Parts: sequence; C-alpha cells; structure tokens
Amino acid sequence: MNFIEIKYSSLKKYNTLKLEAKADLIVFPLNALGVKEVYLKYGKEKEIIVIGKGSNILLSKIYYDKKYVFLNLKLMDSVEFVGSKIFIEAGATLSSLSWYALENNVQGYEFLEDVPGTLGGAVVMNAGTYENNIGQLIDSITYYNIEQEEVVSENVSVRDFGRRNSRYSDPNIIIISCLLFTKPGDYIESLNKLLEIKRNRYLKQPRNYPNAGSVFKRPILNGKDYFVWKLFNDLELRGLKRRDAMISDKHPGFIVNTGSATYEDIKYLIDVATDKVKKEFGIDLELEWKII
Repeated sequence: MNFIEIKYSSLKKYNTLKLEAKADLIVFPLNALGVKEVYLKYGKEKEIIVIGKGSNILLSKIYYDKKYVFLNLKLMDSVEFVGSKIFIEAGATLSSLSWYALENNVQGYEFLEDVPGTLGGAVVMNAGTYENNIGQLIDSITYYNIEQEEVVSENVSVRDFGRRNSRYSDPNIIIISCLLFTKPGDYIESLNKLLEIKRNRYLKQPRNYPNAGSVFKRPILNGKDYFVWKLFNDLELRGLKRRDAMISDKHPGFIVNTGSATYEDIKYLIDVATDKVKKEFGIDLELEWKII
C-alpha cells in the first residue's frame, strides 16, 4: 500500500485558519501510485477532499464523518533537478521551491517565497502575485485523472492558465508533480529580491494571527480592477469582528482567527462584506477560498 491512513484525527493542524474540526479518515499518499490507490479504494463510496498545506480553505463542519476522506499530499514534497529543469511534487510548499531555486542560482522564483500553500493548489488556481504566476514557470504536469483512473503526463501552454484559475481546476484532475523551466541567475541578486519581497509582505499582511490568505479574488467591473482592501476600507470594515473572527485591522483583505473562531463567525464576516460591497459599489465579490 502506497499511502498511510490516520483515523479520527484533528484537522486543526491541517488548515491555516486553525479551525477546530475532526475527520473520520485522513490518508497520506507517498507517490502517484498512492493517489491512484486511494481513489480506487474510496473514490466510489466516499467524497474525497484533497488538501495540501490547508491554506485557501474554510472548513464548514465540526466533524467530517465516514462519508468523507481527506487526502493530504504533504508527504509528496520532493524538489530536485531533473536534467535542466526543476521537478517538484504537489505537496511541496511554494516557499521551499523559492529557496531551492535560490540555492541553485535559478532566477524567477523569488515571488513565490511567501505565497502560502503547496504546488498542487498553486497549479489549480494559478497562484502568484499581480505580475507573476506559477503557470509561467511550468513546462509539463503529471496528474491523476479520476474518471480515466490513470496517471497522465503532458506539456502545458500559457493558454492553460488564466487569472487565478487554470484548466487543471477540473475536479477530475489531481496534480501529482510538475517540471519547471529554469533560468540562470545571480545568487546575491535573487536573495536580495526574495528578502525584500518577504519583508514587504510581513509589513503589510497580518502574520500575528492564523489566516488562509486573501479571502476574495481581485474584482473587475467594466474592465476596471478594484482592490478588495480599498473597498473594505471605504466601507469601514477594517477591524470588524464576530467573536474571535476579524477582518484584519492591518490588511482588510484578510480574515484572521484571533482565538477560537468558528466557521459561522468567519462566514458571517464574509456575508456582511459581500453584501455591503454589492450594495455600495455594485461589485460581486468572488471567494478565493474554497469552502469545504
């Protein structure tokens, strides 16, 4: 068997909001074959929920019973050179990828150092910054096709990736690994850039409380981009609390857990913010998080 099973386990350490929840079963594949074995064993009877680091998700239940299986890819975290390209598995963090590139004098990965989450989730949502994204770096992808029950490898195109989305968001696709392009760089130059990016994010973003990254995608209306934090600021939503859940007073694009926040607390803030933005600006906010 190419996966490990843990029964009736807490999910608190597997979601970056640190919400209290329990799962009847969590499975940890060791490789691509392990992913296939999980689906062959449980896929027809249970709902399989795939997570990596647990960022960008909001747990909506206190207990995920026998109808659910959490598939956690954290043990599939290799990052290494294969020829002239970087091979990375779905469970590896973007931070580890950024530092690996730096240590091997490869440029162009600095922007990923402080982007939360793992490679698998990053591919699905084409994670990155306003100017750069993971899709720009990918040469080929290996994934498990649930419907066909087979592992597939294929080259990719920039056309496969859009603004915070990709064709790999298909629910029948589970990312296994990628091969990434490399470009020689200067170690000191890349290090300075990486540290400056990290410093700026720490200055602007809430790091003193658990959070799951930006709550909403950056909205576009009539061809114009809007900043969520600015909309929230104009509506005086900065610092709004519901028990231990709070729209960050440091960066209102984030919702943080200041203690023992629940799903209901966080969802209340999401609904209030969504309703106010729609009423005042006519903008429909779209969640960047996935509610599970």
